[in-house]
Amino acid sequence: MSELTTEFFERFGVRVVHSSTYHPQSNRVERFYRTLGRMLRVLCSEEGPDWEKHVPAALFSLRIVTDESTGFSPSELVHGNLRTPVTLLYENWLEPDEERLQ
Repeated sequence: MSELTTEFFERFGVRVVHSSTYHPQSNRVERFYRTLGRMLRVLCSEEGPDWEKHVPAALFSLRIVTDESTGFSPSELVHGNLRTPVTLLYENWLEPDEERLQ
């Protein structure tokens, strides 16, 4: 690592952990790519072989899933709470029906 990178990590308290390449059990990036590949295979088998068309939807669906280690989804950390059709539906499941309560 460069001196600048090392100084940046030290200043902001970032702990660097090295992992083996192509070892999905210890590397989150490899697991992400494996999951993305599986999603694209399923989408291509259902909707045609043009995998490039499915990348935005697959990435969006991966980015809105809450991460167990942080408790936040990547999109939530960048954009705040996104109001997607799924979250709107989920909110309706959690909110009590006012008419039934009265």
